[in-house]
Amino acid sequence: MTATVRNRLILLGSAWGVLLAAVPALVMTRPYRLTGFLVAALLCAALSGCVGTLVVGRRAALRGEGSGGLVAGLGTGFLQGLVGGAFAALLIWALMALTLSGFSLQNPVELSTLMRPRVFLGSFFVALSVFVYAVAAGLLLGPAFGRLVDRAVREGP
Repeated sequence: MTATVRNRLILLGSAWGVLLAAVPALVMTRPYRLTGFLVAALLCAALSGCVGTLVVGRRAALRGEGSGGLVAGLGTGFLQGLVGGAFAALLIWALMALTLSGFSLQNPVELSTLMRPRVFLGSFFVALSVFVYAVAAGLLLGPAFGRLVDRAVREGP
């Protein structure tokens, strides 16, 4: 994979991740205040979108998928949702656990605080919902996203 294709996939993935996360993040932060948690959540979404898109882009480049139809688009979208969703779920799980434990740079917490059932399970269910949302979005929007990835991989430098 050339640097140009990789850069296109990174840009496409970060835009995809932020677009998927923007609506739920803004709904959860009503009255629409820009907080550190919102910024961190959108950065996690962009990063997970990049990782997922790079994985499916590499797969598309290795398989030579250029004539992808509906089924290939669904497969690409599902795989991107699975990889990006798993990565986003891990990042959100850690972010939520730190937030629920009361962590701050001025007041760091002990590791045992992160393992309390309220913190651990509360952040787990948020992460699980992020994962399910990303996989569902990958399935529903897969054909469109798969074609974008195929086009980015095919056009090359």
